[in-house]
Amino acid sequence: MQEAKQLHAHIITAGLQQQELYLRKLITTLALFNPSTLNYARLLFNHIENPSTFIYNTMIRAYASSSDPHQAFHLYTHLHNHGPQPDNYTFPFLLKACSSLGDLRLGEEVHGRAIKHGFQSDIFVQNSLIHLYGSNANIKMASRIFDEMGHRDVATWTTLVACYANFASVETARQLFDKMPKRSVVSFSAMMAGYVRHSQFKEALELFRELQIANVEPNDSTIMSVLCACANLGALDMGRWIHSYIHEKKGNRFDSRITTALIDMYFKCGSIKNALYVFSGSMEKNVGEWTAMISGMSMQGHGERSIELFEEMVGSGVKPNVVTFVALLSGCSHAGLVNVGLRYFERMKPEFGIEPTVEHFGCVIDLLGRAGLIDQATTFIREMPFEANAAIWGALLNACRVYKNVEVGKLAAKWLIRDEPWNGAVYITLMGLYREVGRWDDVEKVKREMKIAGCKKSPGCSLIEVNGVCYEFVVGDKWHPCALEMCLNLGELVMEVKENKWAFT
Repeated sequence: MQEAKQLHAHIITAGLQQQELYLRKLITTLALFNPSTLNYARLLFNHIENPSTFIYNTMIRAYASSSDPHQAFHLYTHLHNHGPQPDNYTFPFLLKACSSLGDLRLGEEVHGRAIKHGFQSDIFVQNSLIHLYGSNANIKMASRIFDEMGHRDVATWTTLVACYANFASVETARQLFDKMPKRSVVSFSAMMAGYVRHSQFKEALELFRELQIANVEPNDSTIMSVLCACANLGALDMGRWIHSYIHEKKGNRFDSRITTALIDMYFKCGSIKNALYVFSGSMEKNVGEWTAMISGMSMQGHGERSIELFEEMVGSGVKPNVVTFVALLSGCSHAGLVNVGLRYFERMKPEFGIEPTVEHFGCVIDLLGRAGLIDQATTFIREMPFEANAAIWGALLNACRVYKNVEVGKLAAKWLIRDEPWNGAVYITLMGLYREVGRWDDVEKVKREMKIAGCKKSPGCSLIEVNGVCYEFVVGDKWHPCALEMCLNLGELVMEVKENKWAFT
């Protein structure tokens, strides 16, 4: 920033402050590459007597990606009333601002203005329109624009794939992806992100292997998706390979998001040692890295350590965020630290300026429920400023099952069944509660209600990673090509164990 101000001073002293040639690069650098200097770029812009379309576009583009996209339209209004004519780059930036705002009506107005200026067939405008409509629940219009295009590039296909993958049908997105005449790393990233968004983690890893076969170098977005897939599948070998790959490419200078994803992946795969190694080796520890560590330690049952990490983070000058407190309260819950957790909850707003959300209230309900404080948890729910969601009622129901509190358990189950009548897990938990207290007539009653609702218990499944490939096994599934061979081998192992047991008795 200081260097930019010095350069600006030189331009003024040389009497060149109205020469756009000297201001273009300065304004572009200030507006696009550092959000904190956008206001200074606007100050320079305001002092130009006759800004060109290029300068207007630069500022509109910057505001479209900023925290205040409305400013892009204020500039466009000024351009329309006082400036030169907009060009084919002006409208894509305005459409991006509409997408950021989620304002489809405003986007339709910009669409009409683009047509009025003769840019309805411009590929940059059309690609932006596909994204606008596809990301705002009008995938039909996005597909129509795609179908009517005379020329499509890789970005066109990728945009529609991303819209389907994120906001409509991941299966249709894959069909489009397979039809693409040419794919870029962004195309692969969009499809992988869609799989991860829909919890199809195995498919995401399979697509990553296709990317490798195609000899396409992954970008940061691809790496984030594959690490998320590894974390959810417990694919430790693949996660280690990704870590090794990015270390080879970038050394220890990882993006903060990737460092956070690596820590999260190692914890979810059960490798605390590797998570600690990544954290200790990170050059700059931001709130993401600290939160991943706090969450991971909570997940692994080290609640006291998660509290220590929180205090270390605050002591280092890093401010916690909403997610940090979810992780911290979860750690207190798993460690049974009721009073500690309640104190942290009470400190959130006055000390850290964070307004508790329904997720934080849910953590407190879980904290009280795990400790057997059912009545206190019920009172806490009644006094919440939010309506309790399924997660809160679910935490209360599970606590009631553990501590055999039938009356409150029935109340929690009633609310859950009202909100999620298709959720078989609720009926199963309620039946478990009734079994615990020997109320067999109620068990049969819940079974009948479950049958009427058409619910079925989800079959249990397990995952195992062998040579970097994840294999999924579901209870009752006999269609796996190796099912017979595995059953025979398991039978032999059972017989061998029994024989050994008899031999030692």
